[in-house]
Amino acid sequence: MEIFRDIANVKRLENAVLTVGTFDGLHLGHQFIVEKLKNRAEFLNAQTTLVTFNPHPQIVLKSPDKPDLKILTTVDEKIEILRTFDIDRLLVIEFTHEFSKTTPVEFVKKVLYETVGFKEMVTGHDHAFGKDRQGDFETLKKLAQELEFSVTELGPFKIEEDLVSSTKIRTLLLGGDIKSANKLLGRNYFVNGKIVGGEGRGRDLNFPTANIELDSRDKLIPGDGVYAVYAFLGSKKVAGMMNIGVRPTFVSGARVMEVNLFDFHETIYGKKMKIEFVERIRDEKRFSGPDELVAQLKKDQEKSLNILRN
Repeated sequence: MEIFRDIANVKRLENAVLTVGTFDGLHLGHQFIVEKLKNRAEFLNAQTTLVTFNPHPQIVLKSPDKPDLKILTTVDEKIEILRTFDIDRLLVIEFTHEFSKTTPVEFVKKVLYETVGFKEMVTGHDHAFGKDRQGDFETLKKLAQELEFSVTELGPFKIEEDLVSSTKIRTLLLGGDIKSANKLLGRNYFVNGKIVGGEGRGRDLNFPTANIELDSRDKLIPGDGVYAVYAFLGSKKVAGMMNIGVRPTFVSGARVMEVNLFDFHETIYGKKMKIEFVERIRDEKRFSGPDELVAQLKKDQEKSLNILRN
């Protein structure tokens, strides 16, 4: 996959099928669009081009009175996933306040058609673009006649009558419903971060934990609780369980992400780690003391192992 992070470096390619969007999460609905993109490109003997944005437009254009948007995929995570989709070209456009003022017509004509190049476009059913999201499929149809390109709008993608969307997945993750979120994503939800030093309480309890500091402050963290997870350190995959929360037994107050890795005894402070969430085990709760906590952790470990074996 050829990757462009600066539109000035893009060489116009006329024989291409193009799609454009934020694609946060690259969930099954997005994958449906990508598959159609690839099918049309194969039929036309053309190359595939995917155009996306960084940062997420809603982060740049956030109103002060609204909560911060938490993203499902950072730009590097998008690239990691897209590499598995066999796309020919990826353009990541830097989304700024100035860029947000680009009109729908300017965006399609000047950016996509004249600079990136394509002869056919594939778009999702709810795609809106340009200044104030004024552009829609009707806009594309008019421009298609003027510039002589084809455009296809795909219908909504549903699973068991449930519309697949990034918003829906965020809601599920924040509620701790990992299994349902993973079903809509088509893979396990994951985060990337660096292992940082903690307070050492887990080691004292014979359940040593690694605290994770995420690569991006905008990344969505699932709701508080205990989860069965897989941890990836380079090419090494390790089963484990993760606690997200404030550790109420110790009156910590600060929200942390800490993972206990099973049958793992290496020193890993400062290293990068990827965590895949498989299933939520229970709520975070306050225990009467260390003995009750250890007894519960043993149950959590057994339950996690049973989940991860299946």
